[in-house]
Amino acid sequence: MPSPPSLPVSRAAWRSWLLLACVIAYACLLQGVRPLYSPDEGRYTNVALGMLDSGDWMRPMLHPEVEHWSKPPLTYWSIAASFATFGRSEFAARLPGALAFAGAIVLMLRLGRRFVPRQPWLPALVYASFVFPSLAANLVTTDSLLALWEIAQVAVFVELWHAATPQAARRARLLLGLAAGLAFMTKGPPGLLALAACFAFAFWSERGRGLYRTFGWDALLVFLLVGGAWYAVIAWREPGVLRYFVVEEVVNRVASDKMHRNAEWYGAFKVYLPTLLLGSLPWLPLLLAAAWKSRRGALARWRADDQARLLTCWLLLPLAVFVLARSRLPLYVLPLFAPLAILVARALAPLDLHSRGRLTLIALWCAALVLARALPARLDVDEDDRRLARDIAAQLSPVPDEIAFVETAPRFGLRFYLGSTIERLDLPDEPPTPQAENLSTEVLEQEGCRLLAVREDAREALERALTVHEVEWWRLRDARGYALLAEIEGDCAWKAQGTGMTENTPPGAPPAP
Repeated sequence: MPSPPSLPVSRAAWRSWLLLACVIAYACLLQGVRPLYSPDEGRYTNVALGMLDSGDWMRPMLHPEVEHWSKPPLTYWSIAASFATFGRSEFAARLPGALAFAGAIVLMLRLGRRFVPRQPWLPALVYASFVFPSLAANLVTTDSLLALWEIAQVAVFVELWHAATPQAARRARLLLGLAAGLAFMTKGPPGLLALAACFAFAFWSERGRGLYRTFGWDALLVFLLVGGAWYAVIAWREPGVLRYFVVEEVVNRVASDKMHRNAEWYGAFKVYLPTLLLGSLPWLPLLLAAAWKSRRGALARWRADDQARLLTCWLLLPLAVFVLARSRLPLYVLPLFAPLAILVARALAPLDLHSRGRLTLIALWCAALVLARALPARLDVDEDDRRLARDIAAQLSPVPDEIAFVETAPRFGLRFYLGSTIERLDLPDEPPTPQAENLSTEVLEQEGCRLLAVREDAREALERALTVHEVEWWRLRDARGYALLAEIEGDCAWKAQGTGMTENTPPGAPPAP
């Protein structure tokens, strides 16, 4: 008796759901083991917590008095939503990036059907086992989310380019506008580099007709609604913000050394070359060997291959922008590992995985990448905000309502661990720092229990300024390179813990031994 027609479909659906569960588990395992590190992870979680606590999801804030416009809010929204759903934990902070990594792997499966039809799963396997995308998913930043939207742009463009009906083409154009809008809400103009590569390929292939096929007013409208509505609201409320985005976040990053991020002429080679080479392990040697074997006639094959030209645009156009821009960080090239993975898969397919030894090596490699997420938790790292928070909590009860870092970069991750608001203060006679308050003004405000953290080279200047303003303080034990001074306010009763501060210690004096 023949099987019911629905049985194969059910089995296929079951396999698909099982594969999705495995991908999500691979992306999410051990994401909550490592503590948050400053500066980036602390800053992103701090802004997300500010949105969650204040209820104002439109304005990113480092402190109730300090706005932070360096990035669009989609990453902050995703972290805040994760906290609201799963609680305030390191796992919840990293969950958006982990799910973005999982989503990127799934999209690579989709792209594999077009680029590597003999083994459509191979690009996803390569991308999932690359060093750099896996490690980047363990960082609380915008980059894994951006990589997802850029891969989505190319995946939708490929479907648009091969659409069989006008209805399918229109649907793909709308999805292309959606993906571009989400990328723009994640990191602004850099999120459109994949789309620019698609347009370059379309023009290269069919000139004006190719651009006409790709562009649509309906897709532009979707992009403007998704990617531009927040910018429009903010520009209407605070007109100066739009200029900040254009000047500080675009012009200065591209054309100046203001960000101090490897702007030297050799900076691109110093940052991107090792990132691309080491980050594409363990597959890079196999790719180079395959390219060497097939070097004869490679240029002719490339000229005749539309897919190879699209991959070239996807890889080289953004890379050229990153090289020319004078702000350079390794994570900028994370989206480029997607076309690299497809190039590897095309060069190696068909890859024989029937060997038990080869399967074992791949499994062990992926397990090592997962375990690498937990390894830093056992290391004593200066940027570890959890250790600093424990050192502070061991000396003070209750924990500070506010921790102010004087003449040094704030450790925003302390808000996640202690619940304290975090800000930076400038000493009265020092040049003003962006996004910082002046100490003279701040000490006059009653903001609950305040702890001042300062590096040793500025401690005496801080103590003199506090004496001038008639502010009393307790000196605590130093913690991880910071001198800690607890202000004595009328509405804050610090309680001695027997760890450095005693009831008999005179204000302003070092703690009793």
